[in-house]
Order: sequence, then structure tokens, then C-alpha cells
Amino acid sequence: MKHKKLNVELPEVIPNLRGVYNFPLPFQGDEYNVRLHSWVDGRMVGEVNPRTNELFFSWGETCGELSHAFHGFDHAAAHRFDEWNPIETLHSKRYLKYITDEKKSNVANHFWNLFEQEALNEIPTLRRSVNHSDAHEYNLLVQKGSNPSKVTGVIDFGDAIAAPTICELAIACAYTGMFAPDPILAMCETIKGYHSKFPVEDKEIKLLYYLIGARLMISVSHAALKYYEDPKNEYHQISAGPAWELLFKLKEISPDFALFSFRAACGKSPHPNADQVAKWMKSNPEKIGDPVNLKAKKTCKLDLSVGSISLGNNSNFETVPKFSKKISAILEEHQCDLGIGGYGEVRPFYTTDAYKVEGYNGPQWRTMHLATDFWTVAGTEVLAMADGTVHAIRNNDNPCDYGPTVILKHKADSLNFFSLYGHLSLETMEHLQVGQRVKKGEIIAWIGHEEVNGGWPPHLHFQIMLDLLGNDGDFPGVAFVHERDVWMSICPTLPSLEMYKSNCLNYGGDNIIATRQKVLGKSLSVSYKKPLHMVRGYGIHLYDDTGRRYIDTVNNVAHVGHEHPRIVRAAQRQFVLLNTNTRYLHKNIIEYAEKLLAHCPPEMEVVYFVNSGSEANELALRMAKTYAAQEDMIALEVGYHGNTGACIDISSYKFDGKGGSGAPEFTSICRMPNTYRGEYKNAETAGPLYAEDVKKAIQRLKKKGRNVAGFIAESILSCGGQVMLPSGYLADCYSYVRAEGGLCIADEVQVGFGRVGSHFWAFELQDVVPDIITCGKPIGNGHPMAAVITTRKVAEVFANGMEYFNTFGGNPVSCAIGHEVLSVVEDEKLQENAKEIGNYFIKGLQVLKDKYLILGDVRGIGLFLGFELVKDRKTLDPAAEQATYLVNRMRDLGILMSTDGPLHNVIKIKPPMCIKKEHVDEILKRLDQVFAEDFMRISQ
Repeated sequence: MKHKKLNVELPEVIPNLRGVYNFPLPFQGDEYNVRLHSWVDGRMVGEVNPRTNELFFSWGETCGELSHAFHGFDHAAAHRFDEWNPIETLHSKRYLKYITDEKKSNVANHFWNLFEQEALNEIPTLRRSVNHSDAHEYNLLVQKGSNPSKVTGVIDFGDAIAAPTICELAIACAYTGMFAPDPILAMCETIKGYHSKFPVEDKEIKLLYYLIGARLMISVSHAALKYYEDPKNEYHQISAGPAWELLFKLKEISPDFALFSFRAACGKSPHPNADQVAKWMKSNPEKIGDPVNLKAKKTCKLDLSVGSISLGNNSNFETVPKFSKKISAILEEHQCDLGIGGYGEVRPFYTTDAYKVEGYNGPQWRTMHLATDFWTVAGTEVLAMADGTVHAIRNNDNPCDYGPTVILKHKADSLNFFSLYGHLSLETMEHLQVGQRVKKGEIIAWIGHEEVNGGWPPHLHFQIMLDLLGNDGDFPGVAFVHERDVWMSICPTLPSLEMYKSNCLNYGGDNIIATRQKVLGKSLSVSYKKPLHMVRGYGIHLYDDTGRRYIDTVNNVAHVGHEHPRIVRAAQRQFVLLNTNTRYLHKNIIEYAEKLLAHCPPEMEVVYFVNSGSEANELALRMAKTYAAQEDMIALEVGYHGNTGACIDISSYKFDGKGGSGAPEFTSICRMPNTYRGEYKNAETAGPLYAEDVKKAIQRLKKKGRNVAGFIAESILSCGGQVMLPSGYLADCYSYVRAEGGLCIADEVQVGFGRVGSHFWAFELQDVVPDIITCGKPIGNGHPMAAVITTRKVAEVFANGMEYFNTFGGNPVSCAIGHEVLSVVEDEKLQENAKEIGNYFIKGLQVLKDKYLILGDVRGIGLFLGFELVKDRKTLDPAAEQATYLVNRMRDLGILMSTDGPLHNVIKIKPPMCIKKEHVDEILKRLDQVFAEDFMRISQ
């Protein structure tokens, strides 16, 4: 039954056949009172995987609707004592003796004491109503089917009592916080949902943390009692483990921070005094000063954000000497001796494994800076920002910490606030004493050098805090971006420093999407349901505008790693000297051509440089048609060779897809030699059988009085779904084409340059030598360049009098980059790495295949891999929706993946070649996590 005030189904009490609503029923020698309820359809929330923010919101929304529906309702039977009522938590304290673990006992006393000290006396002032009082995951239902995120039913009103209304939300939060890596985030989503249906009052928010702890203490203390009475009964311990885990997490979270977060979830100013302190600062400029004498310095705004062009790539801050050198270079470029910035800035320094924590969506990092930094020389005087007293002095001497730190306490009318000065000199520790009074502008410290300041380039970290959150001598200087509003409310900046506030998050993805839709063609697509705003890349990782780090398994363009320092340096060194076309002599093009040819079969002797893989294939087609004096090309089903007109004409992936009109007259398409889905499934014998298609295509052409100019195929079929060619396939295809005077083109745009591990070129897997090799994507590690490599004979026939000239192809900068890419592949043994890591990856995927039926096939070699998802391993019904779901969930978890294949059910894996085993382990771990989720389940 759907209640008229609710959007969820509720059970209805119904009579038995005799018309009686409550009746006795004997069971196992005892007699019980029984009542019948109507059936409420759905799945238990406790069975849902994953529990999403949308589900947490709906959870709270449902509880808010219950509170709204119960508002004004009363019943005598609801006024009774119930041990499970959070306000009765102290009644359960008598079970403390059954909590025998000392750590748990200490946590129990902590939360009971907090409740008694902070909440007990405020209980009588709270709104009261009849509450459901048990909105846990097995009393809430969601719609049947996969990926549910909306609560559709509520059952079990047997615990309904009259209690403070806010207890309804506290109980819900106690359960949504369980199993959540970030319980405050889960609770805030629940609070948002509740508040949207039944607004929460300030005094209720103030007690919410303590009431959540109170309910959890009831749960764990009763579980301890039940275990004492019946240690074999596992039912009574179902919630005990998760409840204890949540209590330990909550103990590490300041009650004040929880309060500020809960206030933000209700749309209120996170810190209740933030506006008052800000008003005082603006009204009393004479009482506030800068922490450094800015009049004695030439200053500039310093941008060290994750997208900062000034900061450059990660190699500039990998070590303190490099970082110090970069800061000095930036200051010199701006011709200033003091750089100011950092407040609200999302920084890339904090995205290493040392700062990684497990969050709701996989790993996350505290990347947003909460202070203003003053970058200058060591020994610079540090001044008190206002009158106050020395609250704390401490040497936080851990690596990358503050080093010597001073915290001052100030007054803003009747309110206290604090200022922190970090990265100071050791002399500071002797200069001040706790309790010492200081005046605005008084010298309180000096900026320390890197050996003592926590290991940073010399600078002052200056931060204001309205609440110390239980800290003493230290305070977080960075925060998660998703907690931005809360932390910036706790840690405002001085009015005089507002001009230095970072704007790196002001032009986010939503703004870019809106502008993009106006100024760019609609044919240009973006990845993922929630597009990513990428601002930095380094090695195997890409970084979005929030500083979130992603493992990139898609980008085979960044062949040796995103923004590899050697490639960047090679480009910069040549670019500052000369970049021009090939009509002038230059050694770079010669040296690079020789180095590239050294990796080719000896038959390959001539190189043509172009700007993209599309242009390379376009040129290869011209060569074939010129050489054979024919127009017809043979290509493969679902092949893709580029976006030029001629390339589209041979790309079945395009002309057989949306917007296409089928194969042009001069293009013959042969079946994809797919041994998983195709007619022939034995990889050892299927090659010659599939190659017969090429022979038949030639026969059809000859019947029309024409013949073949060339045959083009990727050496591993990428858009076809990472399909490996069966043994002997290319050898037979090449022989059929060459017998008719045609040329054979190996499209190595995606698979070349050592990616397959065992060989430098993927065509070598087939033990053949093509007439033309086309290269692109990885050749320049992201720089737009490509090449066509061919035999002397083909080159001579192509030189028929018509000049071939390419304005940018083979320019000195591109050749310097290409040369360095090959050197990095050699020096860092990336081909060997592709072989080792590829084998390791395949073994891990095979383990997942054995575990999950949806994973139908694992294929590929080296670091050009794929796996195909199917709903049924016998019928091979493609699981395209699941593939899309997996890609988007992996994006949420910090792994970039993409779908491919004609049925859109293949996940392609072709990462930068610098990938390591630890990256593969993380990918496999997250795949395992997602494969176990509801939407990925299939049954056979």
C-alpha cells in the first residue's frame, strides 16, 4: 500500500480468515502473538551493491517523508521505554562489562561520556514525534533489478515509538555510515535527503553526531551481551562488526567537524561563526596585518595549482632541490622576490601514494590547500597578524610536515580564532613561549630553510582557523575538494589576501561543456557519463581539475608516459632554436629516419614523415594505387584507418556505422578473422580459412575487369575489439594480393613501437614483412607526428614526377621528439616491460574470468589487451550495457577505461608503456570490485 503522504510502499495490517488482526500462534512449544501484513515488493537495501550516494540520499529522503507524515500524529502506545531509543543509550552502559576488548571498551566509554556531557541535558528541548525508529538496510526496500538507487518500500513498524524526531535521522545515519570508507560523506548524503523532506533545526544538527554514536553504542553493547549469553548465535552479531568499525572511525573525527559537515548538508553556513568573524575582519582593518612585510618586497601572485603552466610537469617537484629551483625560476620570471598564493588552490604535490587514502570512490587525495603561502628566502621575518597570545609551539618534524610551527590565539569581539605559521626556523622555538602575548606586526618567527622546515622550499604557510577541531600544535593544511565548503568556512583568509585566492576551480567541467557545445562541432564526443576535466598528465596517470589521480589504461598515444621529462626537454631544446620545413637541410630528420629504420625489417629503407596516423594511411593508399595502377583496396570488417576522406572510404568502422552509407565502389570488405565470435574458432587453423575471403574479393574484382591496388589491415584489430589475427592469416592475405601486383599495408598506428612486447612491430607476430608500414599515435608521445615506411622499390615508383611535400612533416622539432621517444623505449626497456607486465596482466584477467561468468574472453598480447563481456558464454549475447557501466564505474574508482568492438562490449587496455605491476594490481582489484556489483551479475 502506498501511503498518501509517502512515495514508498508500506505494509498494511490485514486480518486472518476469522477477521482477527492479532491472534496467538504456537511455535516450537511456545505461543506467540501474530499479526499479518500485506506483502511489500522489492529487494532489501542490505542486498544492494554498490550503495551509492543516490541511494544514501533516497534513504534519508524516505526517513524525512516518514517524519513529515508522522508530524502531528500521536498514540498512547508509542509512549513507552525502548532500550534501542538513542536517548536511552546510557541504559545500555550496564553491558559494558561484556565488552572485554580494552580498545573497544575505551571507545564505548568515549561515546557514552560524550552523550552524557554534550547531549543529555539538551534532549528535552528537541521536537518529538512518533518515529519508525529502525530505518536500517533490512527494513528498507528498493526496486527489483540491477543498479537500484531509490528506496521504494519501508517495513517493520514494530519499533515505532515517541522520541525526539531527530533520532529518526540519527538511526538512519548510523546505518548508512556502516561499510562506508568515508562515513561522514555517506551521512551527509542521508542528511541532505532527510532535510529536503523535513527541514532539520539547528539545535537538532548540533546533537546529531552524539545521537548517532548513542545508537551505535546500543547496538554493540547489546551484541556483546548476546554473545556472552549465546556465543554460537551469529545472527546477533551481524551489525556488531560494522558498528564497531564505524565507531572507531567516528572517534577519529572531531565532533565539531561532523557538525560543520552536517550543517553544510542542510544548506547552512558550515561554521556558525564564519560570517561574524568575516564581518569583524572587514570592519577592523586596523587590527589586522599581513604576516610578512609586503612593503619591503616586490610581490607577485604564484600559481602552483594542478593545472599551472608555470609549475610545469611533475618532474619539477619530485625532489626538494628541483622544487626549490622551479620556485626560484618562477620568481625570477616574474621579477619578484616574494610569491603569494595557494588559498583554495588544488595542488599536484599531494597526489603521490604517500598521501593516498581509501575513499567512497576508490583512492582519493587531500589536494586543496587551506592556507596562503609566502614563497621567499629563508630567514625572512614573520609577523603576528593581530594581537593575541601564543597558543602552541611545536616542531612537526615529519617529512613534508610544517617543521617548526606557531599557533596564535586571537579575539574577534567575543569570539576566538587562531592563526598558524608553519615552515619556520628552529630559532623560532627559542624565541616564543606558550601564553606569551604578542602585538600585531611583532616579529614572532623566521622562515626556515628546507633542512628544518619539513623539507620544502623556503616559504611561510599562513592559515586562519575558527576552530582547532581538537588539534594542538598542528592542524590540517590541505583538504578533500568535496569538503571544500566546510574547510573554507573553518579556515577563511584575510580580506587583504583575497586577491591571492586561487581561481583554479572556478572554470570547471560544467562551464567547459556549455562553451564546448557552442563553439565545437556536435560530432566531437566526450568520454564517460560524467565527463572529466583533465589538466595534468604524468607517467601512467592523468589528473583532473580537483587533483584526482587516474590510472590511464586507454591512452596509447602517451607511449612512454604522459609528459615524459626527456620528451618535454627534447621538444623545448629544439623549439627554442629552430622549427621549419624540409626544404632546408637539417640533421634531425636524417638521424631520426636512420634510428627508425634500424627498428624495421631490412626491406624497409625509405621514410616519409607526416602529421597523423590518418595522413600516414592516406599517403600509403596513394602509394599503393600509384604502384599497382589500380584503385581498388581490400580492407577488413570494422577496421578503422583514419578520418580523412580516403581513410573513411576504407574504414568499415565508419561507413558501416551511424551516419555511414556502406562500402564505396572501390572498397572490398572481408570478414574480421575473429576466432571468438567468427565462423572459424580454432586460432591455429582459422588463419588460412579467413584469408580465403581476400582471395575471393580479388576474384570478384577480376570478374569486373579490375584488380587490387592494395590490402590494408591493422596488425591487431583495435576497433574490432582488440582481436588477435589467427596464425598464418597475414601470410596468406599478403601472398594473394602480391600475386596480383598489389601492395600490403600494415597499419601499426596503434600497435607499433614495442607495444606487443615480444616484437617491435605487431606484424612480426605473423612472420610477415609488409610493403608499407604506417605509424602514428605513439610515435611522438602525444606530439602530432606520423610516418610511412616503405621499400626502395615502392618509393621509386611513387616518385613519378609529382612532388610530395608536407609543410610540417619531418620538421626539426617533431624529429627531435621522435628520436627521443625511440631512445626512451630503448633506455627504459619499455618493450621488455610490455612483455612482462602484459603477461602479468593477462594472468590476472584470466583469474577474473574464472570467477565471473560475464567475462567471456581475454585476449591480446603485451600492452594491447582486451576482454569481452557477454550475458551468456554459449550464445555470446553481448553485454554492452554492462560494459558501459563498468567503464563508468571504473572511472569513479580512479581507472580510465573505454569500450570498443562492433558490439560495444569489449574493454580495451592499451596504457602508457611505463605501467608497473602495482598499477595492474590496482586495476585488477577495482575490476574485481565492479564485477561483484549488482549490475554486472549474470546467471547461466
